Amino acid sequence: MSQQQEVRQGHPYFMYDAIMAQPEAIQAMLRQHPARAQEVAAVTVKKRRLYLVGIGTSWHAALVAGHWFRRFAPGTVSVQSWHSFEFCAYPPELGADDAVIIISHRGTKTYSYLALEMAKASGAYTVSITSTDPGPRIQVGDVVLNTVEPERSAAFTVSYTSAMTVLALLATAMGSWSDHSEELPLLRAQLEEVPQHITQVLTRQGAVQQAVRRFQSRDRFICTGWGPNTANAYEVALKIKETSAADSEGLQVEQILHGPFCSVDQGCLVTLIAPPGPGYARSMNIARASIEVGAPVWALVQEEDSLLSDMATESFTLPNLPEMWSPLVYIVPLQLFTYYLAIARGTHPDLFQQDNPKQAAARRHYDL
Repeated sequence: MSQQQEVRQGHPYFMYDAIMAQPEAIQAMLRQHPARAQEVAAVTVKKRRLYLVGIGTSWHAALVAGHWFRRFAPGTVSVQSWHSFEFCAYPPELGADDAVIIISHRGTKTYSYLALEMAKASGAYTVSITSTDPGPRIQVGDVVLNTVEPERSAAFTVSYTSAMTVLALLATAMGSWSDHSEELPLLRAQLEEVPQHITQVLTRQGAVQQAVRRFQSRDRFICTGWGPNTANAYEVALKIKETSAADSEGLQVEQILHGPFCSVDQGCLVTLIAPPGPGYARSMNIARASIEVGAPVWALVQEEDSLLSDMATESFTLPNLPEMWSPLVYIVPLQLFTYYLAIARGTHPDLFQQDNPKQAAARRHYDL
């Protein structure tokens, strides 16, 4: 049996190994890619439009990166994040004035490599961010930036944060040609601190396990975030579905109040991704409202938080870092929660529910 086919039947599953590997993997990205990032940025800043394209977890990475590129790219570059299917089904007009970055960990997802081929055929400048051993069709980009070995769990974790780190390097490299050049040394220094922040979070996984023990029997798991952390709310909902097959939903912090909150009740766990920022006050509103209807609240907050942490049913504190880099760190307790929730509920976190005969039968009806 090959390594790719190996199946573990207990903790630590492959997903756990990948979560724990993230500090080293991100450090490797920070060492390996700065020079290439500068080369890519030197081309990309001359384009009129930049498209960030991905599916699933890679789409979430594209959403986070969209915030970074809009922050750092010169005003002459329009930045858009696209889902690969939408990019292929309703394509923008592409040409030599465009740059397209495709994020695809395994490089085998149909619409991601079709998006790359379409962009390349149009004359756009193309960049692939992918694993160290991807499918061949994702490797036709003008530049290929490799991240980590293909993950052996279907619930991607380290590939998400390593791809985001490469995107962060590309975005900050573009800042050299914008009005943000003076603040880049500090921002890059703060980015370099991310691996040690993640290490600190990993040493406190016992607190996450405690939250799982407290909330594992909930019928529904809801997570909210804003700005660059909106994608992390989507990501944890996706991971809970993949690993526990539980009812889960990720929502933007304002959007939940415009209808979706009507379905929140005592059977839900409401998780708030709430570093300091524009959505913090809204998170306070959501916490009060959730408690009013009997739903417990798990809040991810910055160290020394004195408001939301006191109000929440339970909280988890994270290191002090800029909001823009917070998605790289705040995703880690969410990944750990997902992993330990699967163990608590007796499901296999690596198998994409393919050990469920009905899901395995259903899988024959579609290709990815």
